Amino acid sequence: MSGDDLPGNIRAASGAKQARIGPYTSKDFQLEVLGLLAEVHETTEALREAVAIDLGRTQEQRKRLPFDGRTLVAVGALALSITGYILQDARNTSKRDAEIETTRARVARVEETDALNTEGRVRTEVELRELRDGQAEIKRIIVPHEGASKSSAKRD
Repeated sequence: MSGDDLPGNIRAASGAKQARIGPYTSKDFQLEVLGLLAEVHETTEALREAVAIDLGRTQEQRKRLPFDGRTLVAVGALALSITGYILQDARNTSKRDAEIETTRARVARVEETDALNTEGRVRTEVELRELRDGQAEIKRIIVPHEGASKSSAKRD
């Protein structure tokens, strides 16, 4: 292995630290690995913080919009139920309105019939009164004649 193949030279080439002047030892390797581990640790901590922040945002969004599949199904069921009640009420209202109109028409016919019957009844009562008056007049006319007939029959 030549000196160019050693990790220290790679590190030097990357510009992280000065180039070494001397042999690369196991202690240098350990320090380099510890340095890399420190960088990985810092990156991990940064990622952990970012994930925690994202998780906090996600939880806030869930708190704001607590809709999951079951909630959406329940809201949909409520909407369908309310729609059903509204349609049923509309049908009932329409049916009730039709019954009211039918009843109004019947009442109008009954009132017309009643008016005609009342008018007929009044005419009939007037005619009956005229007939009674005529009958009474006839009786008045007949009574003197009957009295005269009875008296002439007694004489005979």
